[in-house]
Amino acid sequence: GTVRHYKWRHVAIIVQRENLFTVVTERLKVMLKNSNISFTERAFESSIGVAGLEGDIFDPDARIFLIVTYAIHARQLLCESFHRGIVLPRYLLVTPAWYDQGWWRINDDAIYSCSVHEREEVMSLTLGLLNLDFLAQLGDINTDTGIVRLIIRDCSSNLYVGMRV
Repeated sequence: GTVRHYKWRHVAIIVQRENLFTVVTERLKVMLKNSNISFTERAFESSIGVAGLEGDIFDPDARIFLIVTYAIHARQLLCESFHRGIVLPRYLLVTPAWYDQGWWRINDDAIYSCSVHEREEVMSLTLGLLNLDFLAQLGDINTDTGIVRLIIRDCSSNLYVGMRV
């Protein structure tokens, strides 16, 4: 799919331990293995959140980070990436594109270590992926910052890809 299309050789998966995400991650790992793409996986418990990741949140050998979490934890990862300089052009964050519109703008200073403006800065350099079957169910509904149905179609997979602005 997208990973093969862009000739990525190694990706890091950051996953929330919830049934939905572990099932998706297991399928993803099979696809990566079948495509000879190496990966590392960092998983955390929902009740603990991103803070539960021991050691470095971001694999130091990776440049592409697939975020497989609910939006609340994705916001925390955006802050971490901002503070650590994990942004384009050297690094790429890939998030689900099915989150609610403006999901990164939700502000709770007690939880997040960065401002909405800083998260928006990271989001402008983030790639969103959405499963084609899910996208077909949306009809004309926009998601995220107005990501629409036909941004880029990667014909070798069931994924749509869109740059968030």
